[in-house]
Amino acid sequence: MNRSEVYVKDREIVIPGQKIAKGMTPGDNVYIDKEGFLRSALLGLASLEGNKVDVIPLASAYIPKVNDLVVGKIEKISGGTILVDINSPFTAVIVPPRNNKLGLEVGDVILAKVKAFDGMSSPLLTLEFEGLGKISGCVLLEIDPAKVPRVIGRRGSMLNILSSKTGSEILVAQNGFVVVKPRDHRSLMAIMRALEVIQEESHISGLSDRISKLLDTILAGGS
Repeated sequence: MNRSEVYVKDREIVIPGQKIAKGMTPGDNVYIDKEGFLRSALLGLASLEGNKVDVIPLASAYIPKVNDLVVGKIEKISGGTILVDINSPFTAVIVPPRNNKLGLEVGDVILAKVKAFDGMSSPLLTLEFEGLGKISGCVLLEIDPAKVPRVIGRRGSMLNILSSKTGSEILVAQNGFVVVKPRDHRSLMAIMRALEVIQEESHISGLSDRISKLLDTILAGGS
């Protein structure tokens, strides 16, 4: 029988990737590495109850997952490696294909997919799918990464309301960025206000109806 090992105290602040325990049950925001250690997935407070370990978030932070769609900003280009800020405790990396220059520069904003991530080393991004690459001609908005599912809605319902009502193209990345190609200035203002309300009232039922009415009011010239 394996003996449990605990490396932190209850309610101790832990950082992403920090070793918390071994031989215990992983709960919320905890993952198991290849060696069987339980590690924190984000910045938070360790919660030890019985044989279970949870991490209570201190602040919302984006933790990459394979196949996530993310928006990032090129931080540094060194040799054949490109470092990307993806609004996460982890700096991501792009390794361009051989003999294939991506034409990216420091400061460029890109849309990419998470190709690989083991919870400890830098996430590996790819641009090798249609629609990925440098973003231009759009407005970039930011939301709490934890609110992304609410902005998208079940089967894309909330996102459909936002795009259809405003006549705008909207893409929501998993790391908390919203890429908008608005129909006009009023549409952009409506989307920005709607995102604020979604973040503030995501826990209240009937949100879709309220957002729909809010958009109608703003687009009609109201406030």
